[in-house]
Amino acid sequence: AEASVRMGDTDTARDLLDRIHILNVRHFAGNAIGLLPSLMRRADWQHRAGYYADERATYRRAIRIIEEAAGKDDPQLIDPLVKLANSLYFYDPTTDASARVYTTTSGETYLKRAERIAEGHDEIPWLELANTKLALADFYIVAQSYSRAKTVYSEVHELLSTDDDRIEMRRELLERPHPIWQRPLPVATEGAADSSTRKNDIRSGSVTVSYTVSPRGRAQIEKVTADPPEFESMQSMVQREIVRRYYRPQFGEEGATQSAPQTFRHEFQYSAKDLESLREAAEEQEEAADPE
Repeated sequence: AEASVRMGDTDTARDLLDRIHILNVRHFAGNAIGLLPSLMRRADWQHRAGYYADERATYRRAIRIIEEAAGKDDPQLIDPLVKLANSLYFYDPTTDASARVYTTTSGETYLKRAERIAEGHDEIPWLELANTKLALADFYIVAQSYSRAKTVYSEVHELLSTDDDRIEMRRELLERPHPIWQRPLPVATEGAADSSTRKNDIRSGSVTVSYTVSPRGRAQIEKVTADPPEFESMQSMVQREIVRRYYRPQFGEEGATQSAPQTFRHEFQYSAKDLESLREAAEEQEEAADPE
């Protein structure tokens, strides 16, 4: 199943995930709580395979199991509630009516419930509480509710300012930008992905993007380079993805601020034939522009 997900063979992945699920349901018959780890793994695979509607259904099932077995305020609910809300950032063209599903109130409802549960149990580790609150603040950034985001980020900043361990985690979680959600980028060109291409014809390339993140969590591109430079389409694809993303802004005592320059590097594989074709096309364009 993992190999199929990584190779993009979603139909095979889905079939294997269904078989794994059936085996686990049989094994944990009469022990619904015992099925939870399997359900959470299943939802993760469904997410990476792009079956977002199925992912949400799996998280909802996990939530129902916990509610029936342990009640509606049990701390075990925090993880599936947060992940269910985060799933709403993603769009399944086969089932979702709108690509902007994150604008619905559902995500906020799930996240505020998770926050309430975390705050209501003294035994919840401080890092889990901080991450639960960060998920809610991140949602407000994506929903462009910046005043609410600032309020919750400030709560997290205060929570992570009481001792050295927490301050170190504050530097990691708040004092530099983090992508809130991101779509996968292609790891190979068409020629490299072709099964008929010989392994010794495969080469490695990269696209490097330099950018800053605004206080509202959006990227501002400073420089984009590709190696080899002929792969302009891959360069454009990576640049578009960086711009589309929402980021947790750099946040400190003074609130959200413009970040220091960030660097993103995307590596991909291409075939020698791909590069040769691009160079030939470039030469033809030059000759057409300058017949002499």
